[in-house]
Amino acid sequence: MSESRREALRRQQQAQARAKRTQRIVIVGAIVLAVIVVGVFGAIFLSQLNKGGAVASAATPPNATADRSGIVVNPGKATQGAPKVEIFLDYQCPVCKQFEDTFGTTLEDMASKGEIELVYRTMTFLDNNLHNDSSLKAGIAAACSDASGKYAAYHDAIFASQPEQEGTGYTTQQLRVDFPAAAGITGDALSAFQNCYDSRATQAFVQGTDEAAAKATVTSTPTIMVNGTKLDNNKVFQGTAEAFRQQILSTKANG
Repeated sequence: MSESRREALRRQQQAQARAKRTQRIVIVGAIVLAVIVVGVFGAIFLSQLNKGGAVASAATPPNATADRSGIVVNPGKATQGAPKVEIFLDYQCPVCKQFEDTFGTTLEDMASKGEIELVYRTMTFLDNNLHNDSSLKAGIAAACSDASGKYAAYHDAIFASQPEQEGTGYTTQQLRVDFPAAAGITGDALSAFQNCYDSRATQAFVQGTDEAAAKATVTSTPTIMVNGTKLDNNKVFQGTAEAFRQQILSTKANG
């Protein structure tokens, strides 16, 4: 073989070797890039989960009833034999707001004095009727507020700002910032509340209270029960707050 042919063969072999090295580098680079892309998208997905894209964890409000069907206002205050008052409500219900405006302060005052055991039982059926999810979101937020000891105050703040136009719903700003501020939730308690709301941690609880209300054959809000007996809303609304208070207390005497 001539010298020129040997030199040409040597150059050909070197070129083939370089091509194989380049191919290996490209393959390894593609694998590394694929790993990086999967990691980035995985991090984004987890971030969205933590921001409330799904229920990140399940939480039960500390003052939930034993059967998880509602939340007790001022737990442990009721005297022995005090009437149990259950209010079935939907945070988008205009008549519930009317009830709250007229009788809410009276009920919460009675609960704080131990005259009654007051339980709020949240329903969310108006989401279907109004084609939004504000009943559920407001219920989640209210349940989250219980951990800060401000459940009743947050409940009041929701109804105080219920939109005049039914179906408008509540904004994220209201539920995360405005209502907790009105209820006096601040500092670390506010951060914990917002994390609870963002992760929808109490969603399963609220869905459970709605299901429990349906099982109790409650089909409208507000529904008012005293010691398991449903009151006539027409008679309740025709009277004063004091008349309502006396009606409840008379149940204790008759019960």
